[in-house]
Amino acid sequence: MSVDTLATALQSLQSDRPEAIGEGLGYLRVGMGALPEAEFRRAVEELCSLFYVDTVDRPDLQPLLDRAVEVLAAQGPKIVGQLLELMKGSDIKSHLYLARTLAAIGHAALPALRRVIATEDPYSRSFALFAVGKVRGPAVREALPEVIGSLMHPDKEVRDSAARTLGKIAEAVPADQLAEDRRAEIFEVLFRTLSDVQPAVRAKAVRSLGKLARLSYMTPAQQERVRTAVLRILGRDEAQEWDRAFIVRREAEEALRHLEAGA
Repeated sequence: MSVDTLATALQSLQSDRPEAIGEGLGYLRVGMGALPEAEFRRAVEELCSLFYVDTVDRPDLQPLLDRAVEVLAAQGPKIVGQLLELMKGSDIKSHLYLARTLAAIGHAALPALRRVIATEDPYSRSFALFAVGKVRGPAVREALPEVIGSLMHPDKEVRDSAARTLGKIAEAVPADQLAEDRRAEIFEVLFRTLSDVQPAVRAKAVRSLGKLARLSYMTPAQQERVRTAVLRILGRDEAQEWDRAFIVRREAEEALRHLEAGA
């Protein structure tokens, strides 16, 4: 890609016209990988600037943001560090797209994401957990120590993201590809989270336990423990003292369906 072509591509990305942005994405899809380092980093930054677009106001740009994720992810591991740098100064809209891009890069992004989960501020940790939850394939199990540890974090958003991500990992890793003691660890930490003080965190724990039931992660004894807990949440046990949070009861109904389907 020539200097003039790069300049044209980057100028196109700054347009508010979908067709112009699409042309810029097309240029970068073809020639971005051959750019010198400084120009490459500039192209990454310009592409990521699209993620600040409010697609509620501009729904016509949504497909172009999805294409930007694809163009960035195609660059592979060499952009991981820069994406994580950009996450530190971004808003929630761009965070979601940056996390999606890191997830699309896949296994190669996991070491960096694990470091963020272990060391960074709660806001960044939550989005790193979100990204891990979108990584497909059994290799995502490598992040289990950090994800499990995050369920003990004092920040509720970190715990919320961790509880959700454990269910996503179960969807990506077949039960027979995970050691029995690791499956038991996932179960126990989620089961303890049913007592979390935050309703949203409890709801994610119930949801993920339902996924464990659906994906054959549980032993019969574990299934019975979850069934008892779910009935308590719904007020269908002898005590009849249900969870006051509707979002928790809603997830409990879904989890109960998974348990009954596997019975």
